[in-house]
Amino acid sequence: MPKREVKKRRLEDKIGPIESVIASNTKFKGKINAQDSVLISGKFHGDIQCEQLVKIDPEGKIKGTINSIYIIIEGELKGDIQSAEHVEIRQGGRVIGNINTAEIAIAEGCFIQGEIKMPDRESKALSFVEKRGSEEPEDIQEEQQEETPEEQED
Repeated sequence: MPKREVKKRRLEDKIGPIESVIASNTKFKGKINAQDSVLISGKFHGDIQCEQLVKIDPEGKIKGTINSIYIIIEGELKGDIQSAEHVEIRQGGRVIGNINTAEIAIAEGCFIQGEIKMPDRESKALSFVEKRGSEEPEDIQEEQQEETPEEQED
């Protein structure tokens, strides 16, 4: 019997292990340029340029700009996401700044103050409800978006 292929839906499953960590109770100021994933559990003030995942834990706080392929926010970001392929803002996550991404998933119970730009006209925001303690991945569903008058004319 052939093995069933497991579809990787969670963002963490799509990338390798996290190599760089700013631990809780740690404060760091400067610039991070990383080829591997970065985890922020403490406080970071500065800019991050990353070729993999940047994850902000629930206790983590960043004040600065992020450029990364994948971004997961469970903590707080005060600053902009200048470019990303996929951004997840999970329950309790807070963003005060602008977001520029191809895909975004926004959980119930998060906070966003700023502008979201999605360069592809066909892109749609996703919302999800986290199921803590469950082995099942989060439910993801497309948000219904109202068309602006310019879009209705097309």
